[in-house]
Formats: sequence, structure tokens, C-alpha cells
Amino acid sequence: VILITDRLGSKPMFVWHNDRALIASSRLDAAICEDIVRKRLSRQGLTELLIYQRTVASQTQYSDIESMTASQIWVWENGALSKQTARKLAWVKPDFSKADAAEGLACALTRATERRLSDPVRHGLLMSGGLDSRTVLAAAHRSGKPLSCATISAWENMEVDLARQSAEMTGADFKLYTCVPERLAAAIKPSTKASDGLFSAPVNIYASLPDIARNYDVMLSGHGLDYTLRGYYLPCRTLKLAGSTTRLPRLRPIQNGTPETIANSLRVGISPAIAKQILKPSFAAELDTRRITAMEAALANVEIEDDYNGWDAFILHSLGRHYAYSDFVAIEEVIHHRAITFDPVIFDLYLSMPPAWRAEGKVAHDSMSQINPDLMRLADANTGFSARYEFSKQIFLILMRAILRRSGLIKRPALPDPSFTHGSWMDAANLFRHNKTWRALALSLPNDPILNAMGLFRQDGLQFVVSNHMDGTANHKKLLMQLLTLSSWFAEHPFDEVGA
Repeated sequence: VILITDRLGSKPMFVWHNDRALIASSRLDAAICEDIVRKRLSRQGLTELLIYQRTVASQTQYSDIESMTASQIWVWENGALSKQTARKLAWVKPDFSKADAAEGLACALTRATERRLSDPVRHGLLMSGGLDSRTVLAAAHRSGKPLSCATISAWENMEVDLARQSAEMTGADFKLYTCVPERLAAAIKPSTKASDGLFSAPVNIYASLPDIARNYDVMLSGHGLDYTLRGYYLPCRTLKLAGSTTRLPRLRPIQNGTPETIANSLRVGISPAIAKQILKPSFAAELDTRRITAMEAALANVEIEDDYNGWDAFILHSLGRHYAYSDFVAIEEVIHHRAITFDPVIFDLYLSMPPAWRAEGKVAHDSMSQINPDLMRLADANTGFSARYEFSKQIFLILMRAILRRSGLIKRPALPDPSFTHGSWMDAANLFRHNKTWRALALSLPNDPILNAMGLFRQDGLQFVVSNHMDGTANHKKLLMQLLTLSSWFAEHPFDEVGA
């Protein structure tokens, strides 16, 4: 039996074997339903879920079940399993200028979008007011391919308005799918199952999927353009002013790109210090070693010559295991997803862009402006200022606005409900505090029978972080969501014992 994954590990594959049998499945719940499979809870897997909000490398939440990562060829023969890495992710030095890169990227984005719209099915675009989905819309319009836009939000806010304006400017149909907090809460269980329990429950899109699937066969997205072409996860300088922290489009000095350095500074996941507060002492003592071991495993099959690329290498070592990709792992159960970011032409161009270019964002910004300058005149939903301004000017305007707000000269736009946002994603922090359904979920965690049965969590620690979040002392939304996901998964798929 030969098992193969693509160069980005975009589709999950779970494997269990002994010397007499092999089980391989694209669904974890299918792999564990056989009696022959032991269901030992993996302490390493649980560490990774708590810290990185996903399991890393070949880990799952079960000690005896592995997950294949990117570019793997696994061969099971005569009771033995051999593993080979077919291709390593690697960055190369560019043989072109930034101006050439912008022009080439504009062409690549258009071609990639056109290819993904070439079949006779109902195509839709998951549309926010941000630049990434707007880029896909612009590329589709430039290629002459019809594309309908779908936006998900709890109410008619600024981002919805920007998405609608973008659609109208290109003559695209626009549909708003309203998703209330109670419906998001109801999606925790099915979205956990659809994403194999290996991410925090991806409720944002999943809750609206039944409605979306009635109108579309395939959904396109701009997912990944931010953390590839615009260097979102690279270690950049920041500026704190008037109580606001802003990421600057410049790399900050780093000591090195070792797994420990990256693990201690990555802009994802849950703080190890917070995680230790809820764990029993013996498990908490293992946490730092286990999280760095996970980072080492993730970087083992990646070629990194520039230390700055280590941050991206962790994010991209297996696309299907990236926590932000969890929505798209889950929706494949209902509707097909196509992300233009990982088209070979676009992705190879990204691999030829030095980290400083990506952090600066100029190449991506200029290419977007070339595709459709009119769309770039609309505001960027992330800043509220015209997207035609380059990032340096955007940052200046953001800081000036922060000063004016701090001085009381201008006010933030009012929200009709404290748990709503001006964007298309839920505000989990305030949902837990202010929404009756979500508040009840959070308050139930200290006495949750599944979490307590693991024997790894401190009940008083769980009570402490829940209370701190509810009274506004701290923001533990990621941790609370991860705990709810663990409870949901293991309630449906129990473990036999706690293993390694």
C-alpha cells in the first residue's frame, strides 16, 4: 500500500498500523471506529492543541494514530511502514526586481483565478471587506469570468458594506448570510467533527454552510495571501502608541531562527504560561519541552537558509494543519473550496520573494492595484482607510486615529450588541462574556466531565481562567474555545487511557 500527500499537505490522511493490518483514512473518526485501534490520549498531541491550536507534524490527539504531512510517501509492505519525504519546502533568491514581481504576480493571480473558474459549476467567493478576497474578485473580473460573492456576518456592518460595494463595482451578485451567536454555538459539535477535532471548532463559516451550499457548488477564497505574499506571521517591528499596538512593515532583528526562538515568538496559539495555569504540575512541567519538540518536528522537512523564513516554514509545513485553514478543512464535507494562493505559479513566486519584501507588502499591494485600481480606492476593512494607500501611510493614519480616540476627539463606531464586531468574524471574547448561550458554555468548563476525566487539568485552574475572562481581567477566548472543542470531540470519540 502506497500513501502519498501533495507538496503542501492540503488534505488530511490518518494512518494506523501494526505488523498485520493497516488503516488509512481521510477522516479521523473513520480510523478510530475499528476495535483493533487503541484510543490512547496523546499528551504530545494535547500539548500541541493547547499551545498551537492544532497538532503538529505527524501527531494527532491519539498516540497510536499518525497524520501525514506535506510531500510524504509512506509504503506499507509485509507489515512494515517506511516513510520518505518526496520534496522539501524551500525558498530561493529572486532573479527579478520588486517591480517585475508585482507585474508577474498580477498576471499570476489573474491566471490562477481564471483556471479555478473554468468548469461549468456554480462558483462563489467568500467575500470580506479585506484585500485578499477583493483581489480574487478583481482577478475574476479582469479575466471576464462571472463570480458571485457571499459574505457572512451577524449584522449589516462596515465590512459587509465594503464587500457589497466591491461586488457592485465589478457587476457581481452579492449575498449576505446572517449568522447569529446561537447558531455559531450550535455549530461547535458538527464543525469539530468535520475538522477531526484537530483545531478549535471552526464555527465561523461552518454555521452558514447549509445556506451557502444551496446556492454554490464551489467556493473560492483569498485565504493565505496575507501570510504568504504579505508576510503576516513574519517577525516584524511593532509600535505602541496611545494604547494601540501596530505591526510595522519592517522585519525586526532576531537572534536566530531556531525552533525554540520561533516557538517562543510565533503570533499564534495560546500562551504557555496561561496553559500551565490549568494543567496539573506533572503535565505543566513537560509543556515547554513538548512544544519545542513539536516545532523541531515541523521544521525537520523544510529547507531554511534565511532565519526569517522559519516563521513561515512552521505555518506552511503542512497546509491542512494550519489553524487558520481549519475552516476550509471543515467545509469540504459540504462544499468544495479553492484557494488561489496555493496555485503553483503564485506559490512559487512567493517562494522567490525575500522575507523583507513580504513584510513590506509593496509587491502584493502594487499587483492588486494593477489588477483593479478602482477596487483599491475603497477602504481596507482592516484599517478603514483607502486601500490605495501603501502600508506605511496606512500605519501613520492608524496611529493618528488612535491618538484622536485616546484624546476623546473622535469615538469608535457604536455596535448594536457588545458581542458583535465591525468585521465578518465573531468576537469570541465578548460572546463568552455577554451572550447567554456562550456564557453558559464557558461557565460549564470547570465542571466538564470530559476534561476532568483526562486527569491532566486542574479544576481550580479552569475556574481561575474562566473567571478572569468573564470579569474582563484577561482575554482567554482561544483557550476557552480549545477546551470546548476538546470536550466536544472526546464526548463523541472517547479515549481509552492517557498515553505518551
